[in-house]
Amino acid sequence: MSLRRQAWERLKEGGVENAFQESNWMVGLLERSEGPENIEARLDEWLNRRIAGEPFQYIVGSVEFYDVELQVGPGVLIPRPETELLVDRALEVLKSRGGGAGAMLDLCTGSGAIPLVIARRFPALDCLGVDLSPEALRWARQNLQNLGLANCCFLEGDLFAPVQPGKCFDLITANPPYVTPEEYTELPAVVKDYEPRLALEAQDNGLALEKAIVRQASAWLKSGGYLLLEMGETQGDALRQALEQAGFQNVVIRQDWSGRDRIAEGRWT
Repeated sequence: MSLRRQAWERLKEGGVENAFQESNWMVGLLERSEGPENIEARLDEWLNRRIAGEPFQYIVGSVEFYDVELQVGPGVLIPRPETELLVDRALEVLKSRGGGAGAMLDLCTGSGAIPLVIARRFPALDCLGVDLSPEALRWARQNLQNLGLANCCFLEGDLFAPVQPGKCFDLITANPPYVTPEEYTELPAVVKDYEPRLALEAQDNGLALEKAIVRQASAWLKSGGYLLLEMGETQGDALRQALEQAGFQNVVIRQDWSGRDRIAEGRWT
């Protein structure tokens, strides 16, 4: 029996929903990275960890996001496909503001997914990522080193606190925690038991960090600069109101592929 079939059957019997694809990915990765004498032992270890509930991305140590491969592991949120929608819009905004010259800031940056993708696209753009978690920033800085980008850096701190006073940005992005405490208790075990709670849960119906960013962002945006926030599907009305009350113009709530509210956008005049 082939290794792929053995892996598929074990994952399937272990209750892993995506058993076929994950078994192929695991074996393929090991065939590219391990000597033949090590593959079976490493595969057995990976299968045991996956069946125990550990996220696939933590086990293999990486995730594909947009057009980059990012290292991830314990202590950092795994980037989701939905966040690629925010990157899509961010790239459009930067193109409209002169093709990527200037500066952008990403708050709650985690693995650095958003600013790293953008920094690769716009070498003249000064990209900064900020996160409260030193564990997350270790992954972000490792990803920066792996990608060899000279126009991106990361700072540790709470939202805008570590940013140089007087610095202004063409674009501010954020994928902050937005899961309510009630929603957190219902998350799948593969998320709740492994990924950092700090990166997921927020008070005030999941809006505490979102609203704090909206309140402070105008002081850090250039005229005509944009704020883009990823959000929970029930938070569109509240964020639209918060952005408008803070003085943002052209406020838009954008949907994901499933038609759920996912990105809140505002332009500072």
